[in-house]
Amino acid sequence: MTDPTTAVRRAYETRADAWDAAMGMVEGWLDERADALLADADRMRLVVMPGRIKEEARTVDRLTRAATEIALAEVTVEQVEELVRDVVGVKVLCKSTRDQALMADDVARALEPGIHLVEMRDYVAEPKPSGYRAVHALLDVDVTTPEGTTVVAVEVQIKTRVQDAWGELTHEDLYKPGGGLRPSDFHRSVGRTMANLLAEVDRLADDLAREFDVATAEPASEGARAAVGRIPIRTVVVRSTGPRYALAVDDEGRQGLIPAFAVRALAPTEGHVDVDAFVPEGATLEARVFEDERGLYYLPVALPHVARD
Repeated sequence: MTDPTTAVRRAYETRADAWDAAMGMVEGWLDERADALLADADRMRLVVMPGRIKEEARTVDRLTRAATEIALAEVTVEQVEELVRDVVGVKVLCKSTRDQALMADDVARALEPGIHLVEMRDYVAEPKPSGYRAVHALLDVDVTTPEGTTVVAVEVQIKTRVQDAWGELTHEDLYKPGGGLRPSDFHRSVGRTMANLLAEVDRLADDLAREFDVATAEPASEGARAAVGRIPIRTVVVRSTGPRYALAVDDEGRQGLIPAFAVRALAPTEGHVDVDAFVPEGATLEARVFEDERGLYYLPVALPHVARD
């Protein structure tokens, strides 16, 4: 048994390699899960950020407060991770709350040998008093060391980009316990208000994402697909491009969308395609012009570097 400062120092000296190994395991596992969830979609909707080890001084502060709360005068090295579950952390950034829920549900269900779910904490359904929103998954990870198998606690934070931005905008790290500054009533009030406003932004972003999915979906009916095949061909120039679509303009200056489904139909690969891998900016190509209530579309007859039959 020893004091919190000494216990933390010893933990950082003796556990660093195991922490790094567990962090790498969880990062790789989360990337695999994101790949599986978005196998035929925009992979950038889920981004696994590089993990981090909490600063030693902050772990001392957290451990001291935790030990005080349970009237524990001395702690062991083993108790450092028991009382401070987020010494090792990995963050997943999501484009929308829809993707956040998708990832959180998968993390809760799709565990593999060596990665064990301890607890899910949903701060989206029940935000913290500060306004903080995220989903936390507390994991125990089995790591093999020269001394044998050891268990490392890892916290996974699943946040939307907007929720993550709230922490930056409100200087959350400085004002949370142990951060150095004490929040005033004004800071608390503004922080909560910003969190509520940004939650509405997330909701609107979800609505836009759903509308975009509909707007870029392949025509469902055979009649619609047959009609596209009868449309005259025009020459267009690609103005900008990205993973999910490209924007092109015809000789009349009309800008339209080249959707992923049209590129996928011509690509020499199966499954998900990134549009910008086949339709580069500045490329000139021939396309059928299709327009409906959703917008103006250019459906390529052939890809720039894919030969026609």
